Amino acid sequence: MKNKRLPVVPALVVFAALAVFVGLWAGNDFQPLRSTEPPFQIRFDMQYQKKVGAQQPSTFFADRKSMREPVPGTVSRESYVFTDTSYQQTEARLVNPFPSPTPAMLARGKNRFEAFCAPCHSSTGQDTTEVVRKGMQKPPNLAATNAKGYSDARLFYVVSKGQNVMPGYADKLTPDDRWAVIAHVRALQKQKLRYPDPAAAPPAAPAPAQTQAGR
Repeated sequence: MKNKRLPVVPALVVFAALAVFVGLWAGNDFQPLRSTEPPFQIRFDMQYQKKVGAQQPSTFFADRKSMREPVPGTVSRESYVFTDTSYQQTEARLVNPFPSPTPAMLARGKNRFEAFCAPCHSSTGQDTTEVVRKGMQKPPNLAATNAKGYSDARLFYVVSKGQNVMPGYADKLTPDDRWAVIAHVRALQKQKLRYPDPAAAPPAAPAPAQTQAGR
């Protein structure tokens, strides 16, 4: 019985083709071959789960909100609680621990101001932003006399607790970041006032007295 010899040439061709295929596949991070057709799903994993995204309505809850309110009294990890109920309380117990901010602190304050404050106050603290043009209440001019008259502790209270339609940011900014924002606000207040200062406006002239008919 003669020994059967393996077909060397066909084997080399198959090996070379396999090497090219593996090389191309590896160059594509071993991703499956691309196709314009939707994939055939054998298992419908979490990609197609029944869920609602953030800010979307939901009929599962009575208030139709998909995002649930935290349990009263809940404090999330690494959050900060601000308990003062008036700026007088804050002024009585706090003094700015950074009276001479460093360049790094000013840069941090600008970064946090641009992220949390500029959408309403603008990057200059004086201009109108898109959210105001869309109907939100215009915030006060941060370079006006009234805002300049706020103590650092009062500004800390406003940033922490909020004011008017402005929410508080004690749960989003660390105390040091709030002081850094105040340092940046003080730097903005050194700029030239762009618009008339309401606090410095002259009093209106008295209306002329009305005369009686026939006189």
